[in-house]
Amino acid sequence: MAVYRRVGVATAFSPRFLAVLAEAARISRLFESPLHLIHAAAEEPEKLGRLKDALHTLELPSESPIHFERGEPAEAILRVQNQHRIDLLIAGAMERETVHRNFTGDVARTLLREAPCDLLLFVDPREDAQPPAQIFVAIPDFTPLSREAFLRTTAFAEKVGAQELTLLHVQSTFAEAKEKALGNEPRSVEDALDDWTQNRHQSSLNLETHSVRGNTGFTACEFIQASAANLLVLPSHLGHPNHPVFAPVLDWIMQVIPTNLWVIRQVSECVTV
Repeated sequence: MAVYRRVGVATAFSPRFLAVLAEAARISRLFESPLHLIHAAAEEPEKLGRLKDALHTLELPSESPIHFERGEPAEAILRVQNQHRIDLLIAGAMERETVHRNFTGDVARTLLREAPCDLLLFVDPREDAQPPAQIFVAIPDFTPLSREAFLRTTAFAEKVGAQELTLLHVQSTFAEAKEKALGNEPRSVEDALDDWTQNRHQSSLNLETHSVRGNTGFTACEFIQASAANLLVLPSHLGHPNHPVFAPVLDWIMQVIPTNLWVIRQVSECVTV
């Protein structure tokens, strides 16, 4: 399983403040990485005291770095991420929710577009949360990045004792028709899974496959939400001249977020990190 050198968590004194920090604490322990607290505001004794009290409550090291940074929240978080070379950012995900949709918040949306590192965004953070049991990896293609996302997620799922991991191939009907018109026969999800797990060791993790096709990527979003998944993993490019940040069939994540999200980012060399 990949190792994160430094994990950062965006803190805000909201009703979910301690829950987001508790989730970040579990992740930093899992990856055996130091946890950096990031607060987008000027340092004040009262705020520093509340953060130190939270460290004590969650039995985190009292010397855990706490970074105060003035400015617009997303920009402040990204400045700290760059200055301290944080390679996994954790934050709350939502702006508002309705019966049918969880809307991605403004800060989370900016991080999804601009953060030059992996992201872990929580829809429903909990102080007493259990490790995810049902995990989805949504892929738009069978590229090395998609394969890396799948293999890293498999290692993570095995380490936390997840019950099931589903490889979800997401394809729009337009893109599928275009590939067929070019004479490219789409590869099956089952064939990809066989190739990607050829040398896989014995494990109790149940691997499933599924394909979703529709006129828009929202079909996949609705399927994931209806499946009661605990974690969704998406591959993402940043700064690549030939690739958008998220493939068109996955870019609904900028608007709605069906469950807790882990973004595995591939950053182009032209992007300064």
